[in-house]
Amino acid sequence: MSYRLIIADDEPKIIELIKQLGHWKELDIEIVDECRNGKQAYESIIKNNPDFVFSDIKMPVYDGIELIRRVREVNPDPLFVLISGYRHFEYARSAVSLNVMDYLLKPIDERQLNETLVRVCRRVDQLRIQKQQEDEMCSIREAKSRQEMEVFWNLFIIRQNPDRRVFLASEEACNKRFHTDFTPGCYQVLSMFSDLSAVLGQEDSLSNTKVAAFIRESFQNLGLVYYHTTYMGIVMVVNFREEDKKAVRQAISVLYYNIRDLSELYGEFRLNIGVSSVKYSISDLYEGFVEAHAAEWGRLVLTRNGILDYHQIEGLPRFSRNRLFTDDEQETIRDCIKYLRREELSDVFDRLYRRAGELSNSYPDDILNAFFSLQHGLAVCFEEGEERLRFMENFYYAYLNGKNFPQVMKNVYLTLEKYLDEEQKKLKEKMGKPITMAVRYIRENYGKQISLEDVASDCNVSGNYLSRLFKDEMGIGFNEFLTQVRLEESEKLLAETNLTIKEIAAMVGYLDEKYYSKLFKKVTGIKPTEYRRIYS
Repeated sequence: MSYRLIIADDEPKIIELIKQLGHWKELDIEIVDECRNGKQAYESIIKNNPDFVFSDIKMPVYDGIELIRRVREVNPDPLFVLISGYRHFEYARSAVSLNVMDYLLKPIDERQLNETLVRVCRRVDQLRIQKQQEDEMCSIREAKSRQEMEVFWNLFIIRQNPDRRVFLASEEACNKRFHTDFTPGCYQVLSMFSDLSAVLGQEDSLSNTKVAAFIRESFQNLGLVYYHTTYMGIVMVVNFREEDKKAVRQAISVLYYNIRDLSELYGEFRLNIGVSSVKYSISDLYEGFVEAHAAEWGRLVLTRNGILDYHQIEGLPRFSRNRLFTDDEQETIRDCIKYLRREELSDVFDRLYRRAGELSNSYPDDILNAFFSLQHGLAVCFEEGEERLRFMENFYYAYLNGKNFPQVMKNVYLTLEKYLDEEQKKLKEKMGKPITMAVRYIRENYGKQISLEDVASDCNVSGNYLSRLFKDEMGIGFNEFLTQVRLEESEKLLAETNLTIKEIAAMVGYLDEKYYSKLFKKVTGIKPTEYRRIYS
């Protein structure tokens, strides 16, 4: 291990003597600075963060004791060795409370100096190991705590969670499982929405830190508050005594206006806090979670921002998701995404936009459920991982940037339209590439008797090269891709036409009806006739 040392003494000859007598290379110690007074030493310690410091007890500006005291206020890590003559030795020994590591007496003795260096290096090693162990334990505790709280919040986020009844049955059960500190009394759930991150154009850690501080300060001395942050906002659970209900209500207002005041720093942004009704049992927390979200989404109905209480929206008319979109329409939207059909997408969303207008004064939780049902139904069009997460976030921003339900639907369409534009642009950039030309040729000619050589000739490459391209860029062989295209097209014909199986087989390139039926069942698991019966 290597070590970093700063020497502070107003006598240059003492510093030179220390430099000459120390076994620096042997002990792997680097002298990073030499200082002539206490002020220089203080500034150098703050800048260089050494492992230990040799400091004279008597120096201009700050003496050794004052230097240690000032450094300890901002950085407790560096070890100190005080240098002192006999007449100052007892004064130096009196600095026990400052945890001085050792003392060197003038005149400096080589053996004494290097014995001190060895002791200090060993102590640095011990402290490093201790700190590493503490950091590892802290990381383990933090990771475990985060994991436990993630599971706690999943009790609410996952609608059909079988663990909910068990772990929210009592405060004792919840506390034991998640190391929470809930006590019997009252509960309220808050759902906070803000487009602040959208206004900033990026995640702003400073604003997040300020909001977290506001949450803690607002409910201080009133009870317990747990909060969870996602890209959809912040959810809070407040646990308090019944006699503090009014004070909690005031605290919610204080929280709202404290966050609103951030507009002076970041400019105007929208802010809503949906507040559930007061619950008197921990088993009702999930109901409170649903109410808080419904209240927050109530801004689309009430068309205003602020603190929104559940009682303001609970009596609004209900509707089922099918009144906004059908399963067939959702499937059409998926096909539009998959095959980049922009005009058809526009037609579907024209209908959704009109229906959203008819439903704009409905119960907000039904609007929320319809919105997320559409989101999850379309998410399957995107690769799991970053691409899907990006889609989910962009889809949610359609809600964040909408002032009412029809506008939310319009924003959803604009989000998908932007995606189609980006994908079409990527395709245009790929135009002229052999694999792109090959895919286009197959989609245009799958009904004919085409071979690898036919496609390769059209793309002006060899058959072997094109075969490698399919495996490298498409992750699938040429024949497998051709079969996939043919069967996908035949599925549409089976579902949408009354053509015979023989006619459909011929239209997608199979002259032998029996071979087509056998291949169809091998790939899909069912016969063409069964597929038609199920999906037509």
